[in-house]
Amino acid sequence: MKLYAPPDNYKTKKALICAKYAGLDIDVAKAAADSAQTGRIPVLETDQGCIFSSNAICRYISRISRLAGLYGQNLIEGGMIDSWIEFCTHELEVPLASWVLPVLGVLPEAPEVTQYAKQDVRKALSVLNNHLLHNTYMVGPTITLADIAICCALVDGFTHVFDDAFCKDFGNLKRWFDTCLAQAEFKAVIGEVKKCGGGASKGKKEAAPKKEAAPKKEAAPKKEAAPKKEAAPKKEAAPKKEAAPKKEAGGKKEKDAAPAKEAKKETTAAATPEELEKLRKDKLKKVIKEGGKRGVEIEGAADMGGLQFFCSSCEFPEGDLDMLVESMKAMNAPSDPSEEERKGGSGHIGKMIFSAGTEQLAVVAYVPEAKQKDLVCSEWLQKVLDSQAGQMVKTGKDVCAGVVKANADKGIFPLKIREPMILEANNFLRKKGLFPEDNGDSDDEYVFGDDDFPS
Repeated sequence: MKLYAPPDNYKTKKALICAKYAGLDIDVAKAAADSAQTGRIPVLETDQGCIFSSNAICRYISRISRLAGLYGQNLIEGGMIDSWIEFCTHELEVPLASWVLPVLGVLPEAPEVTQYAKQDVRKALSVLNNHLLHNTYMVGPTITLADIAICCALVDGFTHVFDDAFCKDFGNLKRWFDTCLAQAEFKAVIGEVKKCGGGASKGKKEAAPKKEAAPKKEAAPKKEAAPKKEAAPKKEAAPKKEAAPKKEAGGKKEKDAAPAKEAKKETTAAATPEELEKLRKDKLKKVIKEGGKRGVEIEGAADMGGLQFFCSSCEFPEGDLDMLVESMKAMNAPSDPSEEERKGGSGHIGKMIFSAGTEQLAVVAYVPEAKQKDLVCSEWLQKVLDSQAGQMVKTGKDVCAGVVKANADKGIFPLKIREPMILEANNFLRKKGLFPEDNGDSDDEYVFGDDDFPS
């Protein structure tokens, strides 16, 4: 297949990322300079015909490989993905372009338009940030076309205009954005993204060299004649406290990330048994709360999509296997309809949940008694652990648990291997005939653009 599109455009990149996930080789042919103005690109040329429009191209590529799961695992997920793609196109991309393009010099500056664009972008990002508070990805437990479309649309924003002040309210969005960019498929197409340090506004301030007149204040040396300030050397005795070395250590933020974590460990180790117990209880509360909410979500997804088994990830256990087991218990706990905030309720649904920490990836599988004749819990988990050289820690008829230890020398990082292992778990269910397929659905027979470009 050949894609006619501007290679550096984010719309081209989202199609290429989809192709990476689907295992397709697509050649990008640089289009004529005037073709974008006439609306003839992007166009995907296939043996059966041509498809135009970036979203249509991405949908077509995503549907080619069902195993990649880019278009969801069932009809309801497919509908949700379409909803987020529409949201991205109309609520995010339009105002973001109005903000970014003048900064890049593509469009003339219009301060009033930019002001309204910023407000609309903030509203759109707030919607995404709230959704990602309880979801690792936009739809389901793995990356889908919705994640690819939105992430690619945001790259220019994070690169050119989203400064630290603007991003401070969007912590969940930043976490999700970094997670997407960490995937090999994204890296192969987008590469490293250098985030904007101070946004366009900071750039303008830097462009104002007139403020360099500040050196005139160097006339202040007259004040230096005042020996009172020379008394400062007395403070040089402070080096005995070795405060300066601490500042030097702070100079290399990236390399000092690990020492910072070690410092936290030392702090924890120095805590009293009572303090450690309190920390664990506080963490357990978060784990149980997250598990209870996830249980309700799983129950709802099962009711809508006919799922018997579900794979998902949890954040708060942070790779702690015992905590992840407690999370599973919270998911399976009976739900009380009279409660103001429902929790649990998914004990009748088989599950495999994952939690990534710095040292290991924890995995817990659960198969309810009613489904044990169709699936052996230990067999399911062992298959998934074997895909990354993991180790079974606990076996049982209904609950099994295991871990995959991090190994930098072998390229095994918990966050990186989590998604492939979720995919492995779903593939095992498919082979057993325990994963719903969209039988009778004719969507795969339709290709956007074929009627317009008959072969």
